[in-house]
Amino acid sequence: MPLPLPPTKRVIETASVEQLLASRSPSGDWQLARLQGNEAVLVIEFPNLLEQGRAFNRAAAFIEKKGSARDRVLTDLELAELVNKSGDSTETFYFGHDYTAEQLRQFFAQSSKQELVLNPQELRLRVLLQEAKLLQEGAVETKSSAEPPATSQQVVISFTALQVDDPATKADEGVDALRRESTLRHELSHGEFFTRPAYQKQSWNFWQKKLNEAERAMFRRMLAGMDYDPDNEELMANETQALLMHTPDRRAFDAGSLGVTPAQLQDLRARFERSR
Repeated sequence: MPLPLPPTKRVIETASVEQLLASRSPSGDWQLARLQGNEAVLVIEFPNLLEQGRAFNRAAAFIEKKGSARDRVLTDLELAELVNKSGDSTETFYFGHDYTAEQLRQFFAQSSKQELVLNPQELRLRVLLQEAKLLQEGAVETKSSAEPPATSQQVVISFTALQVDDPATKADEGVDALRRESTLRHELSHGEFFTRPAYQKQSWNFWQKKLNEAERAMFRRMLAGMDYDPDNEELMANETQALLMHTPDRRAFDAGSLGVTPAQLQDLRARFERSR
C-alpha cells in the first residue's frame, strides 16, 4: 500500500490501482507509490486539491497550459492571474496532473535559472523527485512533435483524496468517489502513454490515421476550450486518448463535451481499439 511521505528518504513501495483507490491517509499527508506492474509511473495522492494545486499548478502552466509562457516560469502574481483568467481557483485549475521526469527537470531548472522563490509544496516536491531519482540529467526528452519519441521514461502523476465542495465558492471543489477514480485512471493513462511504447504508438496511430482532419479539429477545439495548448501535437494526442478511453466520469467528458452523438462516441472508441 502507498505510505505517507516521510521527511527522510525511504524505499518507495508499489501499489495496484485498487490499492491506490482504497488507500486513506490517517495523517492527511501526501502518499507516494510506484504503480504495480509499471514502476516507471510514480503516483502521488494529495490530501486535498489545494495542496495538489500548490505543488503542481506552476509546473502545469509552464509545461502545457494555453496562454502561459513556455520560456520562463510564472511568478506567484502571474500564476494567480492565469488561474483567475481561466475561471478557476488554485483547487480547480487541475483535478490531477501528469508530467514526464524531463518536463519537471526543465521546470525546476528554469525556476533556478530565474532565481524564483518556490512555495513550500513545490520545494517539497523537488526533494521528493530528487530522492526518487527523477530529476537527474540525461532523461529522455519529450518534445511537441508530430512523431512519438522512440523511448520511454519515468512519469509522475497525481490525484487527491475525497473532499466536499465548498458551497461558498463558485467553483466545484468536490471530489467524490467517481471523480477520484476517474481522475486516477485518466492520469494513469498518461503514464502509460509516456512509458509504454506500444500504447503510445496506438494513441498516435489513432490521432494521425484513424481520425480525419475534421475530427482532429473537433478534439483540438474541445481541448483548447479546456485551456490546453492546441499547438502541442503530442499533448493533443495524449489528452484525446485519456479523455476518450479512460475518463468514466461524465462530468469530465461525454458525447456532449465533444459535440457528437452517443453512437458517434462509441464509434470513436471502437476505432481507438482497432488502432493497435
